[in-house]
Amino acid sequence: MRTIVLAPTPEVGQKWQYSLENLGEDWLCTPLITAEEALGLLKRTELLLIVPCRAGNALLDYLERHPPLTPPYILGGPDGPLCPAEEIPELLSARLRTGCLPALCSRHMLQAKEVAAAFLRMLDVPRRLRAWDFLPEMIAAAVVHPPLLKGLRSHLYPLIAARHGMTAAGVERSLRLCIESTWTHGRLPALERFFGMNVDPEKGKLTNAAFLRHASAQVAEGMYRLIGAKP
Repeated sequence: MRTIVLAPTPEVGQKWQYSLENLGEDWLCTPLITAEEALGLLKRTELLLIVPCRAGNALLDYLERHPPLTPPYILGGPDGPLCPAEEIPELLSARLRTGCLPALCSRHMLQAKEVAAAFLRMLDVPRRLRAWDFLPEMIAAAVVHPPLLKGLRSHLYPLIAARHGMTAAGVERSLRLCIESTWTHGRLPALERFFGMNVDPEKGKLTNAAFLRHASAQVAEGMYRLIGAKP
């Protein structure tokens, strides 16, 4: 987990860095003391920790006015108070399991869902399928919070299941059936345009993960054009 700690002093930042990186080799922490430095790293960050300080307030104000398409979790801000470093992994996992994305994601989630639905209509995804009820939201969630694509069974499926009264296994099966039906009955020119050689029946259907990666990339591109921002 790539983490930024915006601290009032280098000493405080270093303490957080040691505490977070002691959680395991998957954690990488960058302590900073200015809002400008933090803004420069946001696009590559999955979690942003803010230790209360003037620089933190300035950064929060800016993000509230100009939320990025893929905002991080902000502890010590809109995603709740800071907690001990060792509690953060379970805190984040619990939020994903219960369908709670970073607070700033809500600023673009609805629009991303509409763009995703339009994309699926272009593919002629069968509307009768159960997956149609959740797939636009699933793609939109992956657009505003890309780390979800790294853990479909542990994060994305449970998140969508929690929001739609399903089981994670049910979400996975419904998506699989949707992809198979779309590859059989969908609009071939659109499938070839957006998925290229992956449409070839002899090569088999896309996996759930590959379909979501391709679909979220297309929707993200459309969103960046709409909001006038660059990825």
